[in-house]
Amino acid sequence: MTQEERPLSKVVPVLVAVLVCDTVAADPATGKKTLIGIFDQVIARAFPSQRPMSVYVKLTDAEGSYKIRLRYVQTGSGQELAWVEAPAESPSRLGSLDFVISTPPLLIPSEGRYEFQVFANDIYLGGTFIDAVAQPQ
Repeated sequence: MTQEERPLSKVVPVLVAVLVCDTVAADPATGKKTLIGIFDQVIARAFPSQRPMSVYVKLTDAEGSYKIRLRYVQTGSGQELAWVEAPAESPSRLGSLDFVISTPPLLIPSEGRYEFQVFANDIYLGGTFIDAVAQPQ
């Protein structure tokens, strides 16, 4: 049975971390991840602007099959600007599950707050934000 055919878990995982950074390096021997350039503010010369980003997500207390969804939303308007969805599998609630989503340049239409929202099986777990500000003249 493939992961898409397995029933989705009824266990709601706990969101431990969600961080926005420039890039992530993973050690092939250990699987440890190094987050490079963690930030929560983007300074742009002009709007609209674009910027590539990586989002690190860590979950615990998860067991079974999940449909993980990450939404990128303009907080003021509630407009969804981008999203990605992927399957995930956790063999035991005692461990943790982490992953990185590296994006192409994401649209930043104007100054303001933008949120990355994490869902597991359509249940909102939490998120993080970035603030877009104009570069001082």
